[in-house]
Amino acid sequence: MKSLCLLYLLVFWCLPGVLASNDLVPIGARSSGIANASVMLPDFSSVFHNQAGLAFLESVSVGFHHRSGFVKEMDRQALAVLFPTSTGTLASSFSYYGYSYYQETKAGLAYGQFLAKDLAAGVQIDYFNTRIAGEYGKADILTFEAGLMFKMMDHLYVGTHVFNPVRVGIGEVQEKIPTVFRIGVGYRFKENVLVCVEGEKDLERAVVPKVGVEYQPLGELSVRGGMSVNPVMNFFGLGYSWKSFHADVAFSYHQILGYMPDFSLNYEF
Repeated sequence: MKSLCLLYLLVFWCLPGVLASNDLVPIGARSSGIANASVMLPDFSSVFHNQAGLAFLESVSVGFHHRSGFVKEMDRQALAVLFPTSTGTLASSFSYYGYSYYQETKAGLAYGQFLAKDLAAGVQIDYFNTRIAGEYGKADILTFEAGLMFKMMDHLYVGTHVFNPVRVGIGEVQEKIPTVFRIGVGYRFKENVLVCVEGEKDLERAVVPKVGVEYQPLGELSVRGGMSVNPVMNFFGLGYSWKSFHADVAFSYHQILGYMPDFSLNYEF
């Protein structure tokens, strides 16, 4: 227990860019494989990183994500369901983090729609609940996030997203939930190489630059890699598609805390 407490102090106080309470946590192993430089990519995990990407999706889909923490008490799980309609795409999501003494849950309801040809907007209402064992009890809040995404000539992708722009707080002391802005571009070279560059800015932290590359040596197989700064982290991932199944695995590496794996699986009906 002593070593676990020390690790929590290290993560929450010394390395806030790695993990923060009720933060905008990247979810999706494809995104993780390219250093989470994914604000411009329309795919299943758009429900977690830029809801504008939902407008580009045309199939009812369900998916699951698991991230193993540096210790098992830091594991995170997430579920999402997408429903395309005649005017746009609806999505719902749920994520869970923690263990018996400390738990965070997030539930989201999202919608993405085209504003013009290849230009989409999306918004999500977020409900956060935090529970701490003992006399601390629980706290919950509502906030929202929104984004834009533009696809040009099947080669250039541009995206921007804001999380919690109203800067709501949680608990009796109204601890501020982070407000995070992201903007990025992706360019597809030929048919099988995608390069993504993104900048992320928390109002209370330094800018986090990210760069990621996705290479498809085969139509079904993807190989990914990337790097981010503040803190410095390296990323590697693989993806495989078989009929309506899409499976992705990724590993991130921090120089102090070590490796952290991600796994995602989604199915299109």
